[in-house]
Amino acid sequence: MKRASLAAFIALLLAGLPVRAGVSSIDSKQASGEAVAQARKMVTSLFTNLKEGKTEDIAKWIVAEIEYAQDAATKVKNTGEFKSKLDIISLSPPEGTYGKLDGFDEIDEAYLPGSSRYFRLTFLSYHEGAPLTWEFRFYVKPDGKVALHYISWSEKNPFEYLSSGDMLVTHWLRN
Repeated sequence: MKRASLAAFIALLLAGLPVRAGVSSIDSKQASGEAVAQARKMVTSLFTNLKEGKTEDIAKWIVAEIEYAQDAATKVKNTGEFKSKLDIISLSPPEGTYGKLDGFDEIDEAYLPGSSRYFRLTFLSYHEGAPLTWEFRFYVKPDGKVALHYISWSEKNPFEYLSSGDMLVTHWLRN
């Protein structure tokens, strides 16, 4: 009996019947065009500063945005850590892997299902040595101001990065 139940379940899955029951009832909300434009402006500013070697300015901005509630000593420590990581990105080959920024493209835009106030922009930056994938998550505050909530960059192959579960889930839920 258990085998028959398992076989029936697998057959339903393979037949393409909806497995994500209830998900389609989530409103497909998106952040306003103005909020996304604000976020893109922030990202463009980050890449402009990176191209100009202003890693300390970037690090201070990241810490101010993400860690607004931290004490001063923690902010100084984390600013130094972000600056060091950004300086490593800027090292030209053969000393570093990436080097001078040559340009960037937005490669993905996604929204948290059911929310018009949290979204993600993913970019690919092009450097003299290799590309980097950047993920930015933004929060639209009650006053309408857009704030950076999370940032990361990955040396993973962009195709591998975009095929990870957390990158695919928002696309899967939309369709």
